[in-house]
Amino acid sequence: MGARENSACLRNRIAERSNMCQLLLMMQTPPIARSSFEGLDLNDIVIFARVVQHGSFTIAAKHFGKSPSYMSKHITQLEHALALTLLHRSTHRVFLTDVGNVFFEHCVRILGELDAAKANANAVSRELIGTLRVHSTPGVGQALVLPAIGDFNVQFPTVKVELTFSVYSASLMERGVDVLIGSRDFDDDSFFQSGLFERKLGTVPYVVCASADYLSRHARPTKPQELSAHNCLIHMKQRGNPRQWKVSSGGEEFVISVDGTFQTNIESAIRIAVLQGSGIARLPFYSVADELKSGALVSLFGGGITLDRSIKAFYPRSRYVPKKVYEFLSILERRLDIASQWQAPA
Repeated sequence: MGARENSACLRNRIAERSNMCQLLLMMQTPPIARSSFEGLDLNDIVIFARVVQHGSFTIAAKHFGKSPSYMSKHITQLEHALALTLLHRSTHRVFLTDVGNVFFEHCVRILGELDAAKANANAVSRELIGTLRVHSTPGVGQALVLPAIGDFNVQFPTVKVELTFSVYSASLMERGVDVLIGSRDFDDDSFFQSGLFERKLGTVPYVVCASADYLSRHARPTKPQELSAHNCLIHMKQRGNPRQWKVSSGGEEFVISVDGTFQTNIESAIRIAVLQGSGIARLPFYSVADELKSGALVSLFGGGITLDRSIKAFYPRSRYVPKKVYEFLSILERRLDIASQWQAPA
């Protein structure tokens, strides 16, 4: 079968899934080039979708190498062609109207089909190539994401990985990354709700622990109530009251009031402090797994506790998830699954 016949078969398969996608494919128009169908310009549709995903005309314009006014002009053309208002504009952000949200969902699906068609047509090799860009909050990134990247590099050595951190999770699209990893909820963020897909990777088991050095200088607590008499290391960003620790012991759960001489908003700083023997800490198991296994840290009370916290991945909404993102998230899920099955020795 010749190249033209192969291309026709590919288009026919996609057409069965979406009549509108078939019409767009018939245009055979690359981005930033004009071609219309019943007054609609494919370029206008692409620009509309990207502006919504970026949440800003300015950021989307930088992506295309154009000016914000150029982007605004094309969206105005699309609104005129549809005789609908798709966006509400403000000084810094754009917001979808109700009808704009419906149209955007269809655009994402159609552009995802086109991306999948391109990937299938160009799939001359199964080997992953290119760059995987990952962004994460510092605690999760250093303790969980970084080791997962090591596993990913071993399995897919031809892929470059770029990892960035920030305390507060900024817009994924503004940072130009492929996937954001963290535990923050974005229920009140319209950009994350409309532009990104949320995938729960797993829950986080916690462990109350101390160094052997600290326990040699202080009486080891044998029940959770005795934590009140110890120097506890406070993570100020933990959910709820950071000085109210939920602890599991003997199959029971307790809520204990704790305090201490050190508090911080960075999880990795708590980890360093507990390793130095500064006090007792409550940390995610994934951040201290190696130290517990080596004996550098000792688990107290013979059990972990699962708090109301999950690790999540956020990436652009599309029916076609890049293979590099899919494979990386699979590796990350396996690491979390191992952590969730952990039980501290009695």
